[in-house]
Amino acid sequence: MNVFLKCILFCLITMPAFSAELLPIDKVVVIVGEGVITESELDNEISLARTNIENSGSSVPDLTYLRQQVLERMITRKALEDLANSTGIRVSDNEVRRALQRLAQQQNLSVTDYLNAVEQNGMTVNELRNSILTETKIMKLRRREVEAKLIVNESEIESYLKKLSAEATNDESLVAHILIAIPENATSEDLETAKGRAAEAISRIDDGVDFRQVATELSDASDALEGGIMGWRDASNLPDLFLNELKVMRIGQRSEVLRSPNGFHILYLLDKRGLDAQIIVQQTLARHILFRVDRAVSENDALVKASDIRKRILIGGENFETLAKATSDDTSAAKGGVLGWLMPGETVPEFEREMDSLAPGELSEPVRTQFGYHLIEVIDRRDSDVSSERQRSVARQAILQQKLEFRFEEWVRQVRDTTFIKYVN
Repeated sequence: MNVFLKCILFCLITMPAFSAELLPIDKVVVIVGEGVITESELDNEISLARTNIENSGSSVPDLTYLRQQVLERMITRKALEDLANSTGIRVSDNEVRRALQRLAQQQNLSVTDYLNAVEQNGMTVNELRNSILTETKIMKLRRREVEAKLIVNESEIESYLKKLSAEATNDESLVAHILIAIPENATSEDLETAKGRAAEAISRIDDGVDFRQVATELSDASDALEGGIMGWRDASNLPDLFLNELKVMRIGQRSEVLRSPNGFHILYLLDKRGLDAQIIVQQTLARHILFRVDRAVSENDALVKASDIRKRILIGGENFETLAKATSDDTSAAKGGVLGWLMPGETVPEFEREMDSLAPGELSEPVRTQFGYHLIEVIDRRDSDVSSERQRSVARQAILQQKLEFRFEEWVRQVRDTTFIKYVN
């Protein structure tokens, strides 16, 4: 027998033994764009979702519902991530590191202790990093595609302030809600299907099933896996449709089915509390120089520029205003970097934390935010009564938030509608 035939015979004899040791191939569940979601990825996400729901004190929904909600969220996230990647959105290692630090701070833990807690809940550090990377990309995409395009005009602010004055209430409501979405250009059949799902939700709630469990199983809102909980909201942070209904609701009561342009809604009033208005706030007069990080300017180049300008001010004695006008990438450059009197919450968290730590006349180290590197100088501080300027600023933010909630859900559906999605049985 020649050598070639011996090799074939050897393979035929030993194949069953080798085959028995082969690991099963990870099954593809859904094709999303040019990527896929696998069975093992879905199982991991379901396990994490189940843990989070149990930790929140809510009832864990039936596995069929949970699997569907988790899978739909994964599809949406994958579609948004692909769009972010294809349109040039990038996230640096430093941004991931800062996001991780913020997550740890929110839990009052060191980064090491936070990572240990994450691993105890069944998520590896690498999985956490990838999750942060994806969420940061999506957040950048949302800012660019949705938030940056929202406009609030003066007439809307005036109308909002009049409404708030007429309400004259200091109450906040803890609200949960279910959204049964209606597709764009919905047919009569689509509407009937949505009405049927809303009726099913009402029936299950009235049968004593926990509202949060029903929301987790049936809601199309992005907060479904959190039990539909919207958090504490005052009159300024609720659309008229919701506000009018909540006025007559008691704690522990659900609403009737409400109709809006994007679907059917069911509200649930979890709690109410009085809201203590802030009377005195500290304002900070600050200026800054911004060095943007973008495709043309790397992270390191922007940091080098910021460090160099800082030395020129502190060691060389050069004028901050003159350098701001000559080098800053912000629109405030024309005013020597002056941002005016700032209220708490008017700047991004990283900027505000550093600004709050500075004494008047002190210049910061380079501070990284989503926009790039900043050099910040505090000029002065003052205590101020809540003024009409503050009220208008609060009104503007509240209106933007209302518009964002509606527009974001609408935009996400548009992204999904234009993404190739194929479920694999």
